[in-house]
Amino acid sequence: MPKYPKRTTRANEPAAVSGLGTHHTSPIKARNRRKQKVVRGLGSVQQTAAAALRLHAILRGNDPPSASPPALDHPMDLGNDQDMETNGWVDEEPIVTPSAASAASAPPRPPLPQHSDTEAAHTRLNDAWNALLPLLEIPWVKYYRDTHGGPRDCIPTEVVYNCTSSCNSPAVSKVKCLYPTHIRYVTLKTCSCKSAAILLVERGVFPATPSKTQTGVSFDLLDFYRALFERSCDAVTALAAALHTVYERRGFRVLSARVDNIHNPTQDPFRRLLTQAVQWSSNLRDRVEHQVEVALQAAAMQLTARRRIGEASVESVPTSATLTEASVESVPTSATLTEASVESVPTSATLTEASARFVPTSPTAEAPILSAGRASRTLTERCPACFGLTEWGRSLKDGGDVQGGGDGCFSYLRLKSAGNGKISYDPKRFLSKETVDTVGRRLVLARKNPKANPKSLLAKEVVELCEESWDAANEKKQKANPERYDASGIFVMTCRHGQPIFLCNIDTPGEQQRYIVAMVEELFTMLPDMATLMQAYDVACITDHSLDLYPILSDAIRSRVSFVINGMHAYGHQWACQLMYSPRFRTGMGLADHEGVERFWSRTRKLIPLTRTQWNSRRIWMIDQYAAFVGEESRASLGAWISRQQEKNIEVKHRAATKTLLDCRVTERTLRAEWAAQKEAQTSIRAHAPKRLRRELDKVLLLQTQIDAVEKAIEDTKKTLKGAGAPASSLKILSGLELTHEKLSTEAEALYGSLNIQDTFPELRNLPLEFTQTLLVMRDLKINIRKRATGSFMEWETLDRAVSGRREPLGTKVHQATRKAISRRQPALLKAINKFNEGCATLDRLRPFNCSIPIPSPLSTQLNGLRNDATLHEDVWITPSQGPIPRWLNDDDVRDGIRSLHVLDRCAEEVVRLNLERDNLRHWLSEEADIVEEAKQALGSSPLLFFLLQREQDLTDMKRSWSTSLRHQDVEGRVISGVAEALVPIAVASVRRVTPPVTPSPAFVLPPPPPPVAFVPPPNAAMSSRSSASLSRPHRRGSSTPPSSAMAAPTAQAPIVTEDEIFEDEFSEFGGVEIVEQVLHGSDDEEVIETSAVETSPDVLDVQWVYELPAGATFDTDFARQLAERNADFERTGMSSGEHFSHYVVQQNGHVLEITPADLKPFTYPTGRLNGFGLNGVASSLLKLYRAVYSPTREIASRCALFSTYDLPLVQFKGSDPDLWRRLSPTEYWDKPIWLIPIFRAEQAHWVLMVVLIPTQKLLCFDSLASIGGWRKDLRDVMLLITRLVALANRNKHLLHVSTEDPTEKWEARLLFQPGRPRQSNDYDCGVWVLSMMAAFMRGHAETSVTESDIPWVRDVFRRHLLTLPIT
Repeated sequence: MPKYPKRTTRANEPAAVSGLGTHHTSPIKARNRRKQKVVRGLGSVQQTAAAALRLHAILRGNDPPSASPPALDHPMDLGNDQDMETNGWVDEEPIVTPSAASAASAPPRPPLPQHSDTEAAHTRLNDAWNALLPLLEIPWVKYYRDTHGGPRDCIPTEVVYNCTSSCNSPAVSKVKCLYPTHIRYVTLKTCSCKSAAILLVERGVFPATPSKTQTGVSFDLLDFYRALFERSCDAVTALAAALHTVYERRGFRVLSARVDNIHNPTQDPFRRLLTQAVQWSSNLRDRVEHQVEVALQAAAMQLTARRRIGEASVESVPTSATLTEASVESVPTSATLTEASVESVPTSATLTEASARFVPTSPTAEAPILSAGRASRTLTERCPACFGLTEWGRSLKDGGDVQGGGDGCFSYLRLKSAGNGKISYDPKRFLSKETVDTVGRRLVLARKNPKANPKSLLAKEVVELCEESWDAANEKKQKANPERYDASGIFVMTCRHGQPIFLCNIDTPGEQQRYIVAMVEELFTMLPDMATLMQAYDVACITDHSLDLYPILSDAIRSRVSFVINGMHAYGHQWACQLMYSPRFRTGMGLADHEGVERFWSRTRKLIPLTRTQWNSRRIWMIDQYAAFVGEESRASLGAWISRQQEKNIEVKHRAATKTLLDCRVTERTLRAEWAAQKEAQTSIRAHAPKRLRRELDKVLLLQTQIDAVEKAIEDTKKTLKGAGAPASSLKILSGLELTHEKLSTEAEALYGSLNIQDTFPELRNLPLEFTQTLLVMRDLKINIRKRATGSFMEWETLDRAVSGRREPLGTKVHQATRKAISRRQPALLKAINKFNEGCATLDRLRPFNCSIPIPSPLSTQLNGLRNDATLHEDVWITPSQGPIPRWLNDDDVRDGIRSLHVLDRCAEEVVRLNLERDNLRHWLSEEADIVEEAKQALGSSPLLFFLLQREQDLTDMKRSWSTSLRHQDVEGRVISGVAEALVPIAVASVRRVTPPVTPSPAFVLPPPPPPVAFVPPPNAAMSSRSSASLSRPHRRGSSTPPSSAMAAPTAQAPIVTEDEIFEDEFSEFGGVEIVEQVLHGSDDEEVIETSAVETSPDVLDVQWVYELPAGATFDTDFARQLAERNADFERTGMSSGEHFSHYVVQQNGHVLEITPADLKPFTYPTGRLNGFGLNGVASSLLKLYRAVYSPTREIASRCALFSTYDLPLVQFKGSDPDLWRRLSPTEYWDKPIWLIPIFRAEQAHWVLMVVLIPTQKLLCFDSLASIGGWRKDLRDVMLLITRLVALANRNKHLLHVSTEDPTEKWEARLLFQPGRPRQSNDYDCGVWVLSMMAAFMRGHAETSVTESDIPWVRDVFRRHLLTLPIT
């Protein structure tokens, strides 16, 4: 069948038999808007010219020309008025008449603004409302006054106004009044003397339109929606839909009269009317509140004048006009509360100028000069605790007079397509666009003229790093599409209590400095001339640096303002930046985190979708109104804020810091000196390596690795050829290859020297290549970890909002997005942390002897532990120190003491500021009560008196609720009588440095063997087999100083650990070359690396110290003699080996350990320092000896679990649980009540001993130098080791009932020495002393009778005992 073209629909119609057939019309097609052009009618050009002439003449006051258009020379020539769509045609110049010529010679006037029909309608509506609102003020006030505290009646169905002026212009209208549950139809009969709107307001209904009112909204409904909006930010759309639903269910059906709803008349009948009612009723409320504020300002000025001049000479201060009943009934003039009466009263600015006259007080030697003055009433109303001061001029070093916060939020976007319109609202807290733009233009000019000799707190490199880390520092980064949005966010300034002070619109691509500068300047216009400000800002370092470089602020303001970083944002900055700008370290900042801005964003985040599609004026109105509500509610809870800060912040932190400071037992003077040295060192040195240097080091390391691989290949080939009888020519060629390899190695070393590391870091000149490269990579790695961890902290905070209902729950989309972000970030973060911890162990292994660069502390693999880890925010130290390593760098007692000292200082500063704020609030309450009383007398019988009575009641309620919060307290919460007792310069004065009372100790006995316990399988006993490779490697030999972080790698077959295996730890396994790419820029798909689930917590470290010797401890008097006799028996029988043998073998915890002549050498020389292999060998052999079947000490020795010197470092460097279990499970520690743990302190090159008594939960500490320093770190590590071992034992079906986190069962730490009475007077006998004490505990004693004079002999006894061990 042939295919024919498709026929049209009309062609398919049947032919018409009669008539004209079926009529067909073309379908309506939408016009292409892109092709629309303006079409001008015939003669439009001439008509426009004539109209312009007439308008110009009218404006000049001349007679207008004739209304007829100018005549055409050629009436039929219409070329100038053809359709504008005709290409090539242009308008000709109009014919100039004499009147037009004279008008043209006049100076041009600005063109009149062209409004569209919609804009004109909005303008007319706005003008109509502005004319009506003054008439509604008094009826509105009277209605609220008469119905306050009682029920409200509905409006009658018929309201009649009896005219008293005989105007003879009656008017009847029907209005439907909307109530929360029903609609009431009302007939209004009035006249031109009194509008229907006034009649409605008098009876509790607000008109939805300013004229021809057909709908009204009850005050009950408006008040309910206002309260609902303040709590839930529901849109008017929700209210309209809810009302529609309620009305329909109750039988009130309302149809929409809108033309665009003709097809669905039941849809949206109330939304626009409710929007108008809500908007303009709010404006009416603001107008009345403004009148009340005017009256209060006038009363305040009158009281101020009375105090200065005296009541006799004070003149009457103009007050607001009195509202009388007659004025209410008068028609049709506006109410007596007019703009004229408002302008007659001085504003807050003039009040500030009048009251801020300073009377200098007498200066003292300790306090700065303070001057009397008052802040603007506007500021005092927003936060009386901060701005209620009567004296100003406190030093910035003491925290200044006022502390504020500032930040921007770029979620408050606004669409350009939303349009704009007038709503006659003057924002209370928003800065005008003109003010902000003026500051912006001034910033541009200032940056072109930098200061001559600027001084900055930070180096330029540090500031640049912060600029790279923070989007807020990039002023050119676009946060929103400018073609779609005309506003990209909101900027807010708060006080330290979180009260919103100022807001402004962000209409620039990024968060430019103009916003914070504009707000600071605006704030200073409302403060006295001597006021000082500490301003918190997320990029305070960059802003402060800019203010130092350029003349942005005037000198008068710049000298009185200083910047700090918000508490949460500080952790994202460089460490040098934190030292200078973090509130934790800044003197005078107290304990406030200054994150009130973030809390404000959290409360207002529901406004984001509502304001995106609103007019800009209505958007600002909504945010400003909500900010006012938040401010008023927060002001009422200032007393609760102070109490919460006192009880849950100051007292808790002060107790914890006091305990830590007492445990550290380091003098305050020492701590402050060490902090000053730390701050100077870490802000003055270059604490990072350039990226160029790091890349070059990677290349050199890669070349060195390849050279080493070639060396190994040559060596293997040489062995093979020699064994196969290769010809001499082949061996000769191989020798040439060896020479070439040696030359390559020499050239690689020269290449390393050509990198000029000594120029960039001259201190690293003599350090090995591998150590240097690892150190620099570790520095960059820790910065990356800090960034990732900070992001994780913020994500967890967001996720925790829904926990226990503490905060507003997250939506499903936000919750899922947050969890997804956490899951993506966690693997890379854990891998980076594990790499860092492995690098710590590698650095400890590679560090040369006497190197003064400290090894960085490993990081926790748990988020909570990482959050509480103070070392996370410290950079890796890459510069050797002159002389010994500073105590602030490696002494944990000093480090913890410095942190505790900071906390105590901040607690003392916070107490001083809280007591000052208590005084401000008390003074504000008293003064406001006087102002209200004065205003009441001035107003007389005015309806505004009702609002003054309301304010008086609010003040009374606040005074009652704040009664307990406004009493002065000290850092421990004790109520004090005056301010002087609370003004402590530092909190350390409150720390009682008293030696704990000495109480008689019970007799010290070793615990009996534990009874057998039935096993109960714990849940989730399975354990992963994955492990960390580097943490299981043994420790290298070759130095007399035993490192503390190397671990021997046990296996199931217990292989012999050789020296070659110990040295076999290639840096490529650590990931030297790939670490920058794999870790610093690692993908999010990395697998999760297993770590321990147990981390250090404050409860784990809550150990009670007892600084006294245990009573009843027995002395071991003959262990050395018996061991010497045994050595002599071996020597007589010829069973003792000579010193020329290379290895001696000892069985230790199921593993085989070798002791080389290098390990034996320290026992030979009187000044030798024992290393880990030698000490472990002697201790293991002694335990095996005392556990022998024939030994009389078998029973007590069998109750001892001996730990290696490499077990505790496995915990310190965050080794995995499988590695820890594999190493320590052969000891069967769960059945041993006594744990012997030797500890090596690498920084001091010193051995100490920790004995753990499991049944009694006691820790016995022995130090032959009798020093109480350093034990806090050892206790922390040992308690973590105990916690992890208990968890591993229970997980592997070996029940061990021990708790380290139960506060009712605290562990007790006792000293096995008398502080200040050392047993050794040198620095090399500590290892021998530790072995002697371990031997005493293995034999059932807690002390040894060895003296310092016996140590050389005891050392030789141990040496000879090693010679009795088997030979490999």
